Amino acid sequence: MAHQSGIRVSENLSAVFKDALASEDVRAIRVNIADEALEATATHPAQSDFEQDFGRVGDLLQDAEPSYVLVRLDSDNSSGQDTGAKWLLCTYVPDSAAVRAKMLYASTKASLTKSLGESFFVDEIFGTTKNEFSLDGYRQHRRHVESSAPLTERELEMQRIKDLESTAAEVPTMDSRRSHVAENKLNMADEVTEALSEYAAGSVNFAMLAFDFSNESFVLDRKGSLQSHGELAQAVPSDEPRFVLYWYDSMTSVFVYSCPTDSNIRHRMVYSASKYGFLVTIEKMGVKVDAKLEVDAPTQDLTPAALEEEVSSRTKTAAPNAHITQQRFKRPAPSSRRPRTNPTTSS
Repeated sequence: MAHQSGIRVSENLSAVFKDALASEDVRAIRVNIADEALEATATHPAQSDFEQDFGRVGDLLQDAEPSYVLVRLDSDNSSGQDTGAKWLLCTYVPDSAAVRAKMLYASTKASLTKSLGESFFVDEIFGTTKNEFSLDGYRQHRRHVESSAPLTERELEMQRIKDLESTAAEVPTMDSRRSHVAENKLNMADEVTEALSEYAAGSVNFAMLAFDFSNESFVLDRKGSLQSHGELAQAVPSDEPRFVLYWYDSMTSVFVYSCPTDSNIRHRMVYSASKYGFLVTIEKMGVKVDAKLEVDAPTQDLTPAALEEEVSSRTKTAAPNAHITQQRFKRPAPSSRRPRTNPTTSS
């Protein structure tokens, strides 16, 4: 359910990677985003072992242009079995790159690895300078990985996206417009502030926000009290991004970042760049968030069964089977307290 940009692997890249898997002649493949597709734009032959060849990865990078570089690791035949090719994913996003490019490369990495085969990629490096992709940079990366507490792939992905969004927040313009992430300040219509207050108090269990591009501010799309979890997927549009707040039960508030892959790329970038600032802003307003979900197909990813799985995996406070203790929501609670009832999982 991780957010993706909608940019896909091209036939060219698929063929180059397939050929590289079939032999050990290729050490590295540079990948760039061009015409809303991931393209193989350069390769580096395998000339020696991994470490010596990795020292030349920097030659594939350009000063101001982000790139991915797929680097083949040396085969481990110590077990006497061929375990298949394993690759290192390098993500190079220089500070001087345009904000749009930073956002695209941050949100496309998942599509790249998923399309080529996630099992092939066993390690990855993110850097903003060519020096970070030198042999010394790689060795430093490995020392850090081996000395740090292990993180899940999901945690690593979220950390990388957060880092990129924080970097983008420092840039004052996006398409000649003011960035609403700067200093964690967002423009919100009065109706949004009122709806968030009602949501925090529990007098409504659902609030959905949209970005008004004409006024460059967040506006209220819809608020109210859904009667079952099944209504959530139907309430969220499948063709435009949205920020959604939903009381999953009386103790669990869920933030949903819905970003359909077929929606406008520029719209996706604005929501992606605004997400971190939005969460900081609503937290200061007293809005509780216990679980954060990112979905690209709301009708599939927000079904009652999917919600139960995702929310339970992200929270430890909800009691077992809390979602089936009552068949329907009762009348919304007064504004002084949150609703005490839980909806059914049936639609």
